[in-house]
This record gives sequence, C-alpha cells and structure tokens, in this order.
Amino acid sequence: MSGGVAAVSLGMAAASTVMGAIGKSQEGAAQAGMANYQAQLARNNQQVAEWNAQCALQQGQVDEQNQRFKTAAVLGSQRAALASQGGDVDSGSPLDIQADTARAGEYDAQTIRNNAALKAYGYRVQAANAGGEANLDDYKAASTMSALPFGVGSSLLGGASSVGDRYLSYARQGYFKSSQGGGTTT
Repeated sequence: MSGGVAAVSLGMAAASTVMGAIGKSQEGAAQAGMANYQAQLARNNQQVAEWNAQCALQQGQVDEQNQRFKTAAVLGSQRAALASQGGDVDSGSPLDIQADTARAGEYDAQTIRNNAALKAYGYRVQAANAGGEANLDDYKAASTMSALPFGVGSSLLGGASSVGDRYLSYARQGYFKSSQGGGTTT
C-alpha cells in the first residue's frame, strides 16, 4: 500500500466518522420530534376527554330535568285519575300514592345525576392519564435533545480514535515516509 492509498484510507475513515456523527444528530432530532408529536397527541386526547366529561355532565343535567318533568306528568295524571273517582287527592291513600311516585321519580333523577357524574369522572381520569403521558413524552424529547451532544461527541471521539489508530499503524509500517528526509508527513 502506498502513502497515497493510506491517506485516502484515513480520509475515508474521517469522513465516515463525520457522517456517523451527523447521522447520530439526525437520529436524536427524529426521536425528539417523535416524542414531541406523541406529547401533542396526548394533549389532544386530554382535551377531548375533558370535553367528553363536560358533555356527560351537561347531558346528565338535561336527563335529570327530563326525569323530573316525567315524574310531574305522572303525578298530574295520578291526581286527575284520583280526583275523577271523587275522593280527596290531598289526604289518605291518594296522597300516599302521589308521595311514593314523587319519591321514586326523585330517586331516578338523582340516579341519573350520579351516573352522569361517574361518567364524567371516568373521562377526567382519562384526561389526567393523557396529561401524564404528554408530560412523559415532553421529558423524553427534552432528554433526547440534552443527550444529543454527548452522543455526537462520543461518535466523533470514537471515530477520531479509530482514525488515529489507523494513522499510527500506517506510520509504523512506513507508508508516510518521505523519499527525501525519511520523516513523516501529515
């Protein structure tokens, strides 16, 4: 092998080292970009879950109110039916029947409210989990970017060491001896 071939070999090793460092940099940036993307998706999921919780509560309020309207309609029908029988609807058994209907209707309305609150709670748990996931992804992105200089530096140092070892090996074998003075050239 001549000194020129050895120099080309060293140049290729140095170029490979630089390309490896550039690749490491691009890989780190891509990983950070993916983590940022996943964090944004998690934030979107968090927002959707919160909107779903609010919708569940609003729907629960509407359903609760509708249940109360239904109960009032049933009570009105009962009073009309009891009054048509000629009795006093405000005392005795007719009053007990109406009280039972009102209690059952209110129980149903409260059950609707509680079910809506449970549904909203489930959505809020989803939102909290998505928020935690977003925070974790943010951390991954930041961690990747803060480690990037070390990865690139490690790649450069490893490559430089390899180039240096190769140069010393070639120099010991005499590939860089000058034909005039016997010294090495750089």
